[in-house]
Amino acid sequence: MKFQFAFLAAALALAPMAAPAQIIVSTTAGMAHNCFVAAKAGVKPREGVQICNTALRHDPLTLRDRAATYGNRGVLLNTLDQVDKAEADFKAAIRLYPSLGDSYVNLGSMLIRKKQFHEAIVQIDKGMALGMSFAAIGYYNRALALDYLGRYPEAYADYKKTLDQDSSFKLASDRLKDFVVTRKPGQS
Repeated sequence: MKFQFAFLAAALALAPMAAPAQIIVSTTAGMAHNCFVAAKAGVKPREGVQICNTALRHDPLTLRDRAATYGNRGVLLNTLDQVDKAEADFKAAIRLYPSLGDSYVNLGSMLIRKKQFHEAIVQIDKGMALGMSFAAIGYYNRALALDYLGRYPEAYADYKKTLDQDSSFKLASDRLKDFVVTRKPGQS
C-alpha cells in the first residue's frame, strides 16, 4: 500500500552548518599519499596543507593523483574555514580530471557553505553520477542543500540514503530528528 506523506521540519538555524568535504583516494606513494592521510585524519590541518603543497610542487604525479591532491588539500582548507581557497582547489581538481566525482561533491559542499544551494545540488548530482569514494557524503550534502531550500521530502530521503550508505553517519541521524513524518489529511 502506497502512502503519501507530508514532511514537517523543525525550524532550522539559517546559518549553514559545515557541509563535509571528502577525502579523495590517492594511488601514489610519497607526499601525495601523505596529503591523503593528513586529509583523512583531519588533525593538524595546517601541517597537512604544507604536506599537500610539497606534493604538488615536487611529486611526479599522474593527472588523477594531482587532482586528488588538490582535492585533499581543499578538504584541509575547508577544515580551516578557508572556503574560497578550498573551492579554488576543488575547481582545480575538476579542471585537471573532470571524471573524478569526488571533486564535484566537494565543490558542492563549498557552495552550501556559501548559501548557493541550487548550484550545490547541480555539482553534487554531477559528482554522484560520476561515482565517488564515499557516497554517504554526497547524499548528506545534497540532503543539506535540499533541506535549506525547503524541499523536505527529498532532503528526508537523502538523509535516509546517507544512513543506508553509512549507518554511523551522526550528522545525518541528527538531522533526521528534525523531521516529523505524518500522513496528509484525507490519506489512508
